[in-house]
Order: sequence, then C-alpha cells, then structure tokens
Amino acid sequence: MEIILKSKNYKKIASSLVLFLVIISIFSIIIPVSRSDKIYNARCWFDLEWSDIETQKPVVPRDEIKRFNLTVKFEIRTGESYGKGVVDAYLAVGRGNPLIELEVIDSSPWCDAVMERPTIATNFTWSTEAKTAIFITINENAPAYGEGFIKIHAYAKNLGLIEGYSNNFTLPFTPAYKPIVDAKLLNLNSKKISPNDEAVFPIELENMGNARTKVLLEVNELPEGWTATVTDYVILAEQEGSKETAYLSVIPPSGLGYHDEEISITVKMTPIMAENPEEVGNPFYANFVVESRGFSGNGIEQYIFYIIIIGVILLIILLIYKRVNKKNLEN
Repeated sequence: MEIILKSKNYKKIASSLVLFLVIISIFSIIIPVSRSDKIYNARCWFDLEWSDIETQKPVVPRDEIKRFNLTVKFEIRTGESYGKGVVDAYLAVGRGNPLIELEVIDSSPWCDAVMERPTIATNFTWSTEAKTAIFITINENAPAYGEGFIKIHAYAKNLGLIEGYSNNFTLPFTPAYKPIVDAKLLNLNSKKISPNDEAVFPIELENMGNARTKVLLEVNELPEGWTATVTDYVILAEQEGSKETAYLSVIPPSGLGYHDEEISITVKMTPIMAENPEEVGNPFYANFVVESRGFSGNGIEQYIFYIIIIGVILLIILLIYKRVNKKNLEN
C-alpha cells in the first residue's frame, strides 16, 4: 500500500512539473521580453578545446593525415533562481540529450579538413564534456612554417525553455617544410666523344615544394684519368615551378694512343631549406654515361702543322744540299 502511494505521489509531482513548464512557456510567449530579461534565463554554453602542443607540431604536406583531438565542454548556465528551477525541473523529468553540431566553415586554401563526428550528443546535466577530433591534410604548396587555420562553427539548438548557443572557434596549425624537386635532363643522359672532347650535360631543376630551396650537387668518385665537375648548388625560388639549370662536365683520359672507354657517372642532389640548413630533404640521383673512343696524340695534335712545316723546310734544305754537293763533285 505504501509503495502504491509513493508511486502516485511521484506521478503527481512529475505532472505538476510538466504543467509548470507549460505555463512558463505560454507566459514567455504572451509577455515579450528582451533576451537578457527572460524570467527563466537558462541557456546552453560550451567551449571547444585542443592541445596547443599538438597544433604547434608542423604538419607534413601531402604525406600526412593529421588528427587533432577536440574536447567539447558543455554547461548549462543560469542567472537567477527561475532559470535554476527550469533546469532542475528538466533534470527531474529526464530531458533528452543536448546535441552540439560542429561544422568546418573556413580554412586555409591549401587545407582540407573533416570532422570525425559532426554531431555530438552530451548528457543533460549542469556540466559535462565529450571527445571528438578533426582530420586535416594539406597540399604541397602550403607555405613552409606559414600560418594555417581551420574555423569551426559550433551550435546547439534550444532545449525547450533552455536557450541554445553558438560560437566560432579557430584552430591554428603550421605546415612543415616539404622539399620536392623535379630533375629533368634537357638532352640525352649518354654521349659519345673523342678523347680530346668534353661532354656537357644540362640538368634542369624545378621547385615543386613549399619553400625557397637550395639544391647541393656532387658527383661520385671516378676512375683514374677521368675528370667530372658539376655546379656546386642552385637556389630555387619559393613559388612552385621555379627553375634553375645546373651543368655536369666530363673530360675523358687523353693519353697518347687509341681509346675505347666507357664510364657511368652518378650525380647526387640534396635539397635543403634555403633559410634553414637544418631542414634537409632526401637526396635523389641522376645517372649519365660517357663513351670515349678514338685516337689521342696526348696534345701533340696542336703542333702537327708546325712539325709539317719544319719537315718541309728540312726536306728542301736536304734537296738543296744534295744538288750543291752533286755539282761540286762534277767540277
């Protein structure tokens, strides 16, 4: 009997609370009041938080999908006893869970951002929090160590007599340096030359990365007698598509005799950030083949003309000497 009475009392209390809320709702509609003077003055409020340590870590363009964890801190705020009474009444009758909508409304032009959960259901209580995340990717043309941002619009609808809330939050992040250099061989990467010639290979370097880049060039060790030199470095401007040309020069052995030799040469190219030499990218390589074939006089060729002239003069002198000597004998 006692249990039945308690159940009836509970139902009466719940019915009274619902009736009270209905009366308050009708009263607030009939009597217009300003936003700050509502008699119940209860509203949702929330904040969106993230780790500053995480956002300060540079995001690698193109190669990384970056996750930023977000914490939504939800509160119900009231300014007076009426508002507290409204919230207490809702808590007593088990009001539904507040829904917070998260939407990316703006971001850096070279950034794509996706919310893990665009809708978050929180518990209906005075204060609580929920977890979510946002995933971002950035293009290779994101300026290295520039300022990136994602603007998130968050809002919650009215919960009956409890006013909703909306706000914008801007999450900052930093793009990392991404060295991307494209090497093009303007001519073939192999040449046939004579032992006294020089093979020259132009190498066009194009900046496809996101910062001013210095490219260091060096050649591998060569067999004895061969000489190869390459442009020490080129500097590529920051804008995508900036180009510079380096040159590889190869001179074969030119010792006296016939030559039939072939060599493979590797040029190593290492990109580094021009303003920060500690930012070093992965090296890349280009291979070249030079074939030296033909006779070499070891430099004597330039004197052949003079040798011929001297030989002709000596021959003429010899002929004159023989003729004079013959006449002397006849006499």
